Amino acid sequence: MKVLITGATGLFGEDITRVFAEKHEVIAVMGKKELDITNAQEVFSYIEKAEPDLVIHSAGFRMVDEAEKNPTKTIAINSLGTKNVALAASRCGAKLIYISSDSVFDGEKNTPYNEYDKKNPVNVYGYSKLMAEEEARCYNKKHFIVRVPLLFGASGHRENNYIYIMRNKILNGQTLEYTTDQMCSPTYTTDVAKALLDMADTEFYGVYHIANEGKASRYEFYKKCAELLGLNTQNIIPVLQSEKTVRRPKNTMFESIAYKMTFNTTLRKWEYALEDCIEEIKNNIKK
Repeated sequence: MKVLITGATGLFGEDITRVFAEKHEVIAVMGKKELDITNAQEVFSYIEKAEPDLVIHSAGFRMVDEAEKNPTKTIAINSLGTKNVALAASRCGAKLIYISSDSVFDGEKNTPYNEYDKKNPVNVYGYSKLMAEEEARCYNKKHFIVRVPLLFGASGHRENNYIYIMRNKILNGQTLEYTTDQMCSPTYTTDVAKALLDMADTEFYGVYHIANEGKASRYEFYKKCAELLGLNTQNIIPVLQSEKTVRRPKNTMFESIAYKMTFNTTLRKWEYALEDCIEEIKNNIKK
């Protein structure tokens, strides 16, 4: 199978590329300089020439605070960009895996969100991702829409990887603030990439939540990261979501009902996945 991956240099995209390259021919789109997804003609030409069997669309604008300041840019990249990629993939008969987000929910539910829950984003970023889901669904019948929660991994550029950023700031004596009232399902990029690898061989199209089992606040998660890295956790300060500038959903815990029913599997607990991730990070630091 020939697989084209957008956003291949990102935290998640890099792991998707690595995992798929073990079994398939991969075309890794490295960024806007190689392919501007907001330019329809450029996207059509690029994907038509590549002739992929599967397109994994992981590229997007992810900076939530910046999205509020630049809604036009955010929607152009996330929504229009997804429309272009989905349509181009459909034209050459390729399947589409679109990577969506937990931000399509408002976070008011007290229990984990499943694939069938009502979508109601509370910020520009979430709205742009919801629009993108509709574009993927509308323009490519052979679509997998995969929502992922808070992702962690050892790949990606260190200046953009939150665990490396946290480590460097603590080592420099800086403090970091993480919310105690935002609950999520921390999820390892490598585990999701492997799940996508299995999914890609099927025709079970639809919307899926893929997340490691368990829950944590962002404060609990990053404190655990610091502990496993042997860092001083006193530099990690608990704050409330209300103290942040842009509203974010308080609950983005995931329940993968459709994924479990369709693929008869689950991902391991996030704590075990994090241990593997931190070991990989430690090895990377030594290099």
